[in-house]
Amino acid sequence: MTYPEFKARYALTPDPQQEAAILRAEGPTLLLAVPGSGKTTTLVTRLGYLIHCLGVEPGRILTVTYTVAAAGDMKRRFAALFGEEHAGALAFRTINGICQSIISYYAWAKGAEPFALWTNEGELNALVRWLMQSHGAEWPGEQEVKEVRTRITCCKNGMLRDEEVRAIEMDGVDFPAVYFGYREYLERNRRMDYDDQMVFALRILRRYPDILAHFQSKYPYLCVDEAQDTSKIQHAILRLLAARSRNLFMVGDEDQSIYGFRAAWPQALMEFRQIYPEGEVLLMETNYRSAGAIVEKADAFIQRNGSRHPKHMRASRPQGEPVRHVNLNDFGQQAHYLAQAAADCTESTAVLYRNNDSALPLIDLLERRGIPYACRQRESFFFTSPAVRDLTDVLCFALDGTDRERFLRIYYKLEVRVKRSILQEKLRRVPEGAPVLDALIDGGGVEPWQTGRLKALRTHLSKLPQLSSFAALQRIVKYMGYGDYLSGQGGDKSRVELLLALARQEPGVEGFLRRLEALRDTVETGGGDPACPFVLSTIHASKGLEYDRVFLIDAVDGIFPSVNPRKGNDLSDEERVALEEERRLFYVGATRARRQLVLLTCDNRFGEPSPPASFVGQFLGTPEWASQRPGTPGKAPAEPDAAAVAAWEKDYLPGTAVVHRAFGPGMVVSRSGAVAVIAFDEVGTKKVELTACLRKRLLRLASAPDF
Repeated sequence: MTYPEFKARYALTPDPQQEAAILRAEGPTLLLAVPGSGKTTTLVTRLGYLIHCLGVEPGRILTVTYTVAAAGDMKRRFAALFGEEHAGALAFRTINGICQSIISYYAWAKGAEPFALWTNEGELNALVRWLMQSHGAEWPGEQEVKEVRTRITCCKNGMLRDEEVRAIEMDGVDFPAVYFGYREYLERNRRMDYDDQMVFALRILRRYPDILAHFQSKYPYLCVDEAQDTSKIQHAILRLLAARSRNLFMVGDEDQSIYGFRAAWPQALMEFRQIYPEGEVLLMETNYRSAGAIVEKADAFIQRNGSRHPKHMRASRPQGEPVRHVNLNDFGQQAHYLAQAAADCTESTAVLYRNNDSALPLIDLLERRGIPYACRQRESFFFTSPAVRDLTDVLCFALDGTDRERFLRIYYKLEVRVKRSILQEKLRRVPEGAPVLDALIDGGGVEPWQTGRLKALRTHLSKLPQLSSFAALQRIVKYMGYGDYLSGQGGDKSRVELLLALARQEPGVEGFLRRLEALRDTVETGGGDPACPFVLSTIHASKGLEYDRVFLIDAVDGIFPSVNPRKGNDLSDEERVALEEERRLFYVGATRARRQLVLLTCDNRFGEPSPPASFVGQFLGTPEWASQRPGTPGKAPAEPDAAAVAAWEKDYLPGTAVVHRAFGPGMVVSRSGAVAVIAFDEVGTKKVELTACLRKRLLRLASAPDF
């Protein structure tokens, strides 16, 4: 079948750049595809071209995908386009699937018994936790265990030498000791994890030329999807497999590489011409997904990164609505704003964030109000994080002062300076069920100033159950010494702020603790309705998906990005690499939007003004973005058209900070159609007709430029 016949038979209409990729059948090739450019369709069409036009046997083509789900999706899309006949013969595999084939073939060919694959995540976590406790960690939570396991994965995927591992430092634990202990335990018990699959497969291919030749002969055509997320060891394996035929077709985009924490190695894309001098780099630069305004801003934003190929994203769709920025007072009001958007949701909408924690106040509010939503997270690390665990321990001890184990976990974090051994000895003489602090204060054996600290702690604790949960948490942080302890430890204050946002919704301490347990159960069991069009997701989990409307939240310095971009030339090399990845993450999040993109920020964090929102400013083209001063009465400019007013109205949801030309600053309290109730700082609560106010430019968002 000729190529024109192929296109006609399957009704294919590729653009010129897509067509160049489809027709590139042999030789090393790197296809750089911007978001929304039809990457998967082009990749699948190229497979059809190889089979139907060039006569390549389907079983001789290996297509490597990032996940099992992606492999299944690509197979289904091939079958939908070209029929089931060849879909079953094509090899759509993950890199781990290929490595398992290499290990199994080695076992058969050499009569060897391979290590058993250890897949039980609970058992692996338990092993790492035990090793961490053996090497410096007092009681590692789920997140700390995950961080160590992720670092182990990075070491193996990054092909680090032992001396490089020995140089790694992690707070609170001797990581090299844990790493080598983990590796030795697996080897002694003839076990391997998923990372070891790749280590062993690469070792086999390098050590046994006959096994390498077998797989090179079996798969003379290799296609790699999401090449920017492939690790160094994975690239090494693929390079060996393609060394004979040189028919390696890599599809990716370094601008969308967001898995550095899993050892993704986009540098392979940057070094493609050095590795394959005879190779060709192709581009797919047309975005068919997003409105022109979104594409224009996103392209200008990603140009700020230095480690990238020169290319530009172009829009095929009209300009559409401008990208909007909405600034709210704090996390709580952000949750109310988004809850209203969820209640009014009639199109596919995503709330995207960098960290899972960001969704918790919103999940809590949606659950309380019975508003439908879908959530793509099941991680509950927030609830077992050190700060949250400490604060809930204090509240629980305030309710039950006989819990000596809980007391020993928290006392030294609340300005009580007594050696643990002394307290433990004194508590041995205290009857079970007796109030701990009463016994310690009355029992003597400590310095007078230490007794004074214990009495002060008892007084504070006695008052906590009488306070609202919000006031109780504030008292612990501000007046009982925990805030100073957290600062001294370099702890994560953002989780304290989130806990305070949750506490605002539950007045009593006991009710608040019960609510936290219920919220944890909701998160762990995957709360919400999977079919709901209003979706909560990390940006990582949204990769490859698209929505009519996207809210990007918590994009303030210190959260997103976590690296301070205002350091400029003072950034270390490590910080610069991290900042560029976070910029890529923001870019990926923004380009999930088809029609509307809204950037949300908050004025206050920890009761203080928020840091700058550098990424928001850079994305909007105003790098030194800052809140504008309230306007003053004056002559209104020319009226905008009806379409612009209708678009602006959508931003004025409850919780939105606004400025009125005559009444000054205020906040939207409620909304019914075009009528909004606004609480103004100086003149009190008033009803305003939004359409008229916006048409006459009497009202604006607090985050918008002055009148």
